Order: sequence, then C-alpha cells, then structure tokens
Amino acid sequence: MSEITEAQKKKLTENFLKGYSLNQKMIKMERYEKEFFSKKERDTEFLGEIPLARARMFEVRHFINELKNGDQKLLLYFHYIKGESVERCGELLGISRSSAYRLKSQALLMAYEKLSKKIFYK
Repeated sequence: MSEITEAQKKKLTENFLKGYSLNQKMIKMERYEKEFFSKKERDTEFLGEIPLARARMFEVRHFINELKNGDQKLLLYFHYIKGESVERCGELLGISRSSAYRLKSQALLMAYEKLSKKIFYK
C-alpha cells in the first residue's frame, strides 16, 4: 500500500470538513423550496436527503469539538462551521494572514490523524 502524501491528507480532511457547509446549503434550499414552491413543484428526492444532511453536519461539528483544544481547533471551527475566511480566522486569533494559512495546514494534518483513526479503527 502506498504512503499518502501530506497534500492528500489535507485534501481528504478538508473534503470531510467542507461537508458541513454543503449540507447547510442543502437545508437552506429545502427551506426555500418549502416557502416558495407548492408541494407538487418540490423536488421530493432532494427533500429526502435533509435528515442525512443534518446528521452529516452533526458529525463534522462533533468531530471538530472532539479535537484537542488549541488554535488549530478554533481555526477549523470558525472556518468550516461558522464559514469565516482563513484571513478572518487569523484576525480573530490575532495572527497574520500567512500564519493563519500555516495554522490551517497544521490543523488539517492534525485532524487527518484523528479522522484516519476514526475511519480505519472503528
């Protein structure tokens, strides 16, 4: 089995964490459809995904909350859960823009270690 590179680890973790905002958008779309479309016009297949979307959001939020307390955890929370830009996260943490991007990189690798244990060692 080949070794996973740091870039691949970051990408895998980022894709998992981005699921929060994607599912949040699905829920907003569901509310929009309920408000502006008749029952007949709604995409019923899409609406069936909403409970799963909420569960996925809970999973991401719970995953971040389980991480070790520190700036990495705060950055991941504000960036992926609250939707703040990395630059804004840096401002909130009192660090420079470039330090915020380095911190995000470290945070993704730290989160990957926990995520890989969670996935592979259930």
